[in-house]
Amino acid sequence: MAKKKPARKNTKASRADESAKLAARDAIRRSQRLASQLHQLLSASITITELRDEADILSSVAESARDVFDAAQSVVTWQTSSPLRALARRGEDPKASPFDPLIDDGLPNARDGRLAPWRQLDWLVAPVVVQRDTLLGVVGVQRDEGSGFSDEDQEILTLLAQLTATALAATGLNRTIESNETRLRLLVETAPVGLVEVDVDGRPRWWNGPAGRLLDWPEPDAASPAPSFPTEVRAELDELWAEVRAGGEASGRELEEVPVGTRRRHWTVTATALPAAGGAAPAVLTLIDDVTDTRQLRAELRHAQTMETRGQVASRLAHDFNNLLTLVSGYAEILSQNMRADDRSLQMVKDIQSTASRASLLTRQLQTIGRTKIAAPVVFNPITVIASNAEVLERIMGSAVELAWELDDYAGAIKADADQFEQMIINLSINARDAMPEGGRLTFVIERCLLDAPRARELAVEPGLYVHLAVTDTGVGMDDETRRRCFDPLFTTKGPFKGTGMGLASAQRLALESGGAIECTSSPGEGTTVDVYFPFAGESAVAPSAPVAAETPRGSATVLLVDDDESLRSLVGQVLTRNGYHVIEASSGEQAATLFSDHADDVDLLMSDVVMGEVSGRDLAESLQARQPGLKVLLTSGTAEPSVVDGLGPGRAAFLAKPFKPSGLIDAVHELLTRG
Repeated sequence: MAKKKPARKNTKASRADESAKLAARDAIRRSQRLASQLHQLLSASITITELRDEADILSSVAESARDVFDAAQSVVTWQTSSPLRALARRGEDPKASPFDPLIDDGLPNARDGRLAPWRQLDWLVAPVVVQRDTLLGVVGVQRDEGSGFSDEDQEILTLLAQLTATALAATGLNRTIESNETRLRLLVETAPVGLVEVDVDGRPRWWNGPAGRLLDWPEPDAASPAPSFPTEVRAELDELWAEVRAGGEASGRELEEVPVGTRRRHWTVTATALPAAGGAAPAVLTLIDDVTDTRQLRAELRHAQTMETRGQVASRLAHDFNNLLTLVSGYAEILSQNMRADDRSLQMVKDIQSTASRASLLTRQLQTIGRTKIAAPVVFNPITVIASNAEVLERIMGSAVELAWELDDYAGAIKADADQFEQMIINLSINARDAMPEGGRLTFVIERCLLDAPRARELAVEPGLYVHLAVTDTGVGMDDETRRRCFDPLFTTKGPFKGTGMGLASAQRLALESGGAIECTSSPGEGTTVDVYFPFAGESAVAPSAPVAAETPRGSATVLLVDDDESLRSLVGQVLTRNGYHVIEASSGEQAATLFSDHADDVDLLMSDVVMGEVSGRDLAESLQARQPGLKVLLTSGTAEPSVVDGLGPGRAAFLAKPFKPSGLIDAVHELLTRG
């Protein structure tokens, strides 16, 4: 009996040893499995961090989770604005696709809102949490039935979920950075100013596209030598950069007449110091704004405003001057009717009438500049108009100036105001005569030409066929300053009482309103050429003929005469009375309305100036015709257009332009009163 007790002790010891060995082997296996999982997790982290697309990251994580846990399947979700889910099943490649997180298909997702790992049936799930505890997805693994998960598995899956969150957040951050960089690059390259970074020696390191275009530089290239700023402005730039480096604050200045290629530009330059980072040498960022075009536009705006003011003055002058001319020519015609043919004073009266006619040409120029006379364009042959004025031009030029004609009969027709075209020819001839006090040669050229795109851009017209008029003299010529201002209204170099400064201005107006262009070429001592281009309007045209006044019988009627100019009203009243008419005079529209109320049954014709005080002639005519529809109306003006009578009683209204002669007045009155 004593020999059996030790045997039982040995059996218990062997069993304990066996259990210890099994536990050790199990710990070793768990350690090995954990080491393998960590190794796989490390490899997965390297792969995942290199990816830049959410779908690729989800697929890689799903595949890694399946392999790390030897799972039957794994799932990874990312629930942002466009939810994605990746599935990796054993023996299959992982696949990422969009999904609806609201549909419960038995797979784990983040709809439960848990921020700690959890068990879901035979799934182990870890949340994908980004900053501020925001749940945006899950990583889940499912093993074969009966296989459980250890605490170490939960920790490993949590690490994988954190890795997923980091990779996905980094992807979003990288996309934001790339988007911002793209925006910044686009902003820099499309900025309306040039940007140039220069080093301490003023050498350009980098510049954007606008700077390259401003400075005529190539694109930045590290292998090529740096370009340089124009030497004419380098000293000012060096001074500006020194100020910025010393003070640290942005500073700027304006640079005039900067040479860039064949151009001279005006720059506004601003510089600011760039902070040195990472041991880099300090630099200065220079902003260059080319304000040449802006300054030119401002100058053109000021010029346009000046021209508008001058136009208003010219319009008012034309109105008053036409009234005076009507008086002069009217009384001259009355005087001529009372003189015998052999009266020596008759020639002086005719000279007065001739002078008044020439002065009326001046008022038409004033109206053109002031834009109070609307152009009436017609199609005509310019050669015909010039030929009809050849004798007049010869008298204007005198014997000391030789006229030369180079007229192409096949040049074609133009569409313009014929009267203004004729005035332009006379004005250009007078200017040429005055520029050749000792005599010379004046050449007229008319030809057809084709303006190509570059030449059309220079003239600010559309490319195509044009009729070219060139008027060239051999006179004293003009310097650059005079040539630049020669088209300005009221600008003249002829001195007091020798020129109006409106000839070339009205010529320019005609050319522009006709859709063409005009330019002047001149040099001191080498003469002047004025080139006018009119759009080609056809192969041929008939010159406009002046209307022939029909003989109208005299008659008698009552005329309500309205004009705020007492002298002119007196003259017109005398003319009408001498021709058998009864006249009722009014000095304003208001007085005329009152007189009409007293004589409504007697008044046959209203004759009124258009431009008066508060009540215009047009308004007065509408009011009186509304009261008496059969009333005839004759409106007169030195600035208004014939269209001013449009809308008045059909066939019962007419227009008479100032200045007019007494005979023209009587003809207009008779013609209107004899209408049916």
